[in-house]
Amino acid sequence: MKQHDRPVPGSRAARRFTLVELLVVIAVIAILTGLILPALSSSRDRARLALCLGNIREVTLMHLFYTDANGGYFCPAWDASFDSWESSANHRGPGILSRVVPDSSAAKGRVFECPAAKTSLLLNPAWTARFAGYGMNYLLSFGTAAASPPNFRFCRIQSVKTPSRLVILADAACFLAGTDGRPAPTAFLFNPSSGRGGYADFRHSKSCVAAFVDGHAAARTDFTPRPADASGWEDRVGYLSPDDSLYDPFWRDPAVEQDEPSEPSGDPAE
Repeated sequence: MKQHDRPVPGSRAARRFTLVELLVVIAVIAILTGLILPALSSSRDRARLALCLGNIREVTLMHLFYTDANGGYFCPAWDASFDSWESSANHRGPGILSRVVPDSSAAKGRVFECPAAKTSLLLNPAWTARFAGYGMNYLLSFGTAAASPPNFRFCRIQSVKTPSRLVILADAACFLAGTDGRPAPTAFLFNPSSGRGGYADFRHSKSCVAAFVDGHAAARTDFTPRPADASGWEDRVGYLSPDDSLYDPFWRDPAVEQDEPSEPSGDPAE
């Protein structure tokens, strides 16, 4: 009697998967992929954040070394030759900071490059790697965001009352014509009352890496939206604070000033 519909154990037919089994395997792979990919993405984001923190700390130390070498004055955001702090005017050579505080990695632009900027910002090939998204606080060398060389407002580090709250650098972005509404890298960080960008860019999973005059750096999550415009990205590109307190080295809280008792008028002897 012949055996029908029963494969011989160990034969090729016995090793075949049924359609149901294949579907089950595919479903299991899909589930595992869905579980693993977010974890991998989160790990990658954390690695970029750690590298960004290291970069911005190193650049902040360069700024502090600059003040030591220049009578306490901060590096200008840019100068009358239109060279900026991080690169020359044509974005090909080292900037003001690297010329005064030479560093092999900084001179090649490595520490000026946020690792998340390449994936989240539109980079123009004409810009060098050093022009990749760390913005310097504009109020450290100018009185307003509209000021330009040679209208400097020089600031000395000794004049800063709260070094732990005055920002030097932060992840920054702006919106340029021809970028299809996407944020582009910028080397300048403008204050909220200016109403313009460079803005703080919260590109590290809704956090923005910022460094302060006392030398510490941190990933900040306290996001302040910028004024409404047509650029989009309203939940990521904005400011580090609702007022200029983290930006202006000569900041005085208007509310505190109003509460302070006024000077008595007239001759006290009267």
